[in-house]
Amino acid sequence: MEKSIHSELIGTFIYEELSKAYTYEKGPVHWTLEISDDKANFYEIMQRAENLYRVLHEFDKQAKVSIADELTSYKNDFWPEYDEDDEHLDWDEVDAGKYDVTPETFAASIKLLDIVIRHEDIYCEYDDGELFGGHRIHAYFDNDHRLRSAEI
Repeated sequence: MEKSIHSELIGTFIYEELSKAYTYEKGPVHWTLEISDDKANFYEIMQRAENLYRVLHEFDKQAKVSIADELTSYKNDFWPEYDEDDEHLDWDEVDAGKYDVTPETFAASIKLLDIVIRHEDIYCEYDDGELFGGHRIHAYFDNDHRLRSAEI
């Protein structure tokens, strides 16, 4: 394997023997081109990475909306924004949704950190904006940039 590969759009990727992947870790989003799968074609994966890079702003915006649609109910049901032990908590307000996070607030709170381009999909890791106590959000997209699943 070559020690490094340069993309005119993204930058220079460095090969990591242990993970069998090329990584680029400069800038706000870290990129990985995973080639550990025997089916992986490096040049196809690099082309997909560059195509995603060209539309990254639009992809990230739509991804945040899709992730919010997928996880907002889970957030509100299992990671409440109120203290359940507060003796002065008005449970009628809780039931009315006063403390619920909206999908818009959810989408605005999360931040893209990592992108891994793999043979079968695209994996993205997001900072949760403290929606889930500092846990990371793991999102999986098909090669047409549609969300397959999201979890914490």
